[in-house]
Amino acid sequence: MVINRALKIRIYPNKEQEQFILKNLGCCRFIYNQMLAEHKFVYEQLKNDKLTLYKYKYKTEKEYKQEFEWLKDADAVALQQSRMDLSIAYQNFFKRLKKKVNSTQLGFPKFHKRGVKDSYRSINNGGIFIDFNLKKVKLPKISWIKFRDPRIIDDINIKSATISKTKTGKYFVSLLYEKEIFPKQINLTKPNLKTKGLDMSLANLFVDEQGSSPEYKRLFRTYEPKLSKLQQVVSRRQLGSNRRKKAQLRVNKVYEKITNTRKDFNSKLSRHLVNNNDVIVVEDLNLQAMAQSLKLGKSVNDLGYGQFRFMLKYKAQEAGKVFIEANKWFASSKTCHVCGFIKKDLALSERDWVCSSCGEHHHRDTNAAINLADYGLKEIGQGMPKFTLVDIKALASEAIVNNADDVELGGRNENIDLHII
Repeated sequence: MVINRALKIRIYPNKEQEQFILKNLGCCRFIYNQMLAEHKFVYEQLKNDKLTLYKYKYKTEKEYKQEFEWLKDADAVALQQSRMDLSIAYQNFFKRLKKKVNSTQLGFPKFHKRGVKDSYRSINNGGIFIDFNLKKVKLPKISWIKFRDPRIIDDINIKSATISKTKTGKYFVSLLYEKEIFPKQINLTKPNLKTKGLDMSLANLFVDEQGSSPEYKRLFRTYEPKLSKLQQVVSRRQLGSNRRKKAQLRVNKVYEKITNTRKDFNSKLSRHLVNNNDVIVVEDLNLQAMAQSLKLGKSVNDLGYGQFRFMLKYKAQEAGKVFIEANKWFASSKTCHVCGFIKKDLALSERDWVCSSCGEHHHRDTNAAINLADYGLKEIGQGMPKFTLVDIKALASEAIVNNADDVELGGRNENIDLHII
C-alpha cells in the first residue's frame, strides 16, 4: 500500500537564501490577498446577475506578474499554489454552506497576514532534492540549504515541499513523499486480542478499561502564569518598537515550547499504544463543539486530544492494527457494562454511579472505557451478546426515551444500533 508521508526538518539558510524565502512568502501572500479582494469586489458588483458572475474570468498569476513585475522574482510554481489554495478555500466554504452549519463555522476565506502561518508550497518538477549524507536540501531558486536531522529515508520520492517560518524566526521545510508500506495484518479471529478502550478525560487525557491513565501534564496551565507576565510586558511596549518585538518573541517562544512538548508526548504515547495493542477504540468526539458549548475551551484545547487521536489513527494504519472510532451516539458513560442498563439522567459532574438494575458500582471513565473496548470487539465480530432479549427490549425503551431513532421490536419498523449493548 502506498501512502503519503511528510518529513519536516529545520533548515538553516544563509542571509541571501533567507531574503529569497521572505520574498517568496510575501509574494504568495500578496497573490492570495489580491485574488481574494478581486473575488469579493466582483461578487459585490455582479451578485444580482448570476449568469454574468458565473462566466466572469478572474485574473491569473501571469496577469498579475504583468501588472507587478517584482512578482517575477518569486517561484512561479509557488504563486500557482497560492491560487489553488484560494480555490480550495472557496470550495470548502460552499460545501459547509450547503450543509447549513452554524454561520460562525462557515469559514469564508480570510486575508492572510504577515507573521501568521507564513508558508508557501512548491511542487517538485525536478528541482527538489535532499542529501542525507551532506545534510542539505535543494529547493527551487534557492539551491542547497543546510539542515539538521538524524533521520534517513532511502529512495525518497518527493512530491512537494512546503517552506514555513515560525513566529520565533525559525525556518522549516516539509517534504511530502510517497511511502510504500507492507503492514502485517493481524488475525482478527484469534482469541485474546489485545483491545484497548480509551475514554477522553480532561484531567488525565484518557482513561482505559483498567482505570489507568498516562502521566499527563496540563502544559498551558503550567505556563499560564509565566505567559501572563510576559504578555503584560508586551502590552506596555510601544506599538511597532523593537522592544515590543523582542517582548513578543519571548511570548512566542513559550507557546512554541508548549506546542513542541505536547506533540512529543502525544507522539511517544501513541506509538506505545499501537505497539502494545491489536485493537484501539476511541470516541468520535466533536472537540470544537465541546470547547465552545461546555465553557471548557481552554481545557479542551490544552488537552491536544485531537492531535493524539490523529497520531493513533495513522500509526495504527501503518502497523496493520485496528483503529475504531465509536459512534458519537454511543452512550459509553451511561451504559452499565455488566447488565446494559442506561442511566439516562447521568450528569457530567457525577464521576461515580451505581447501576439501579444490577447494583454494580461504576467509575464513570473506567466504565466508558470498558464499553468502548466491548464495542471494538463487536465491530470486528468477536463480541458476544451479554444480555437476554428482555434486557435488549429494556435497553431499546431507554433509547426511545433518549430521542434515539426508531426501533424494530415486536414486528414494528423501529431501528436501534445494537452496538450499544
